[in-house]
Amino acid sequence: MTRQFLFDIFLLLSCAYAFLRGGLPERITGILLLAGDLLSVLAVSEQPTRFHREEFGLLAVDCSLFVVLWWISVRSTRWWPLFLAGLQLDAVIAHGMRLFASDVMPISYLNAVALWSYPMLAALVAGACRHQRRLHFYGRDSAWKAWRAAVDTSG
Repeated sequence: MTRQFLFDIFLLLSCAYAFLRGGLPERITGILLLAGDLLSVLAVSEQPTRFHREEFGLLAVDCSLFVVLWWISVRSTRWWPLFLAGLQLDAVIAHGMRLFASDVMPISYLNAVALWSYPMLAALVAGACRHQRRLHFYGRDSAWKAWRAAVDTSG
């Protein structure tokens, strides 16, 4: 089994759990991570030259995913979207590493971009578990911050 195959199984199971047991932020993020994985597979170079040079298509996917995860972290009442946005930013920074240091080995570039995905999936599952826990203890779980309350500084 390849690493990509194992990751895809973990991705499908994590996103399915988030979709079935999570609230709206978990469901949206699960869909985004699935879409990001599909777009990443389509965006990378062909196999002989994959990660031997800058992967600008993958950089575009990673930057887009970072922006949406950051937006969810700002709007959500949850802690884990901020953690995911931070991990996604690490992947974006890894692309910058390749841009400024062209002598980076392809396997190092691949690992620097891809390894952040595993803790992201674990955090998504943890977020869905915590959502279920809050539902059990409190009977409800507000997913989104009230915008006025988030920006009101009048005291």
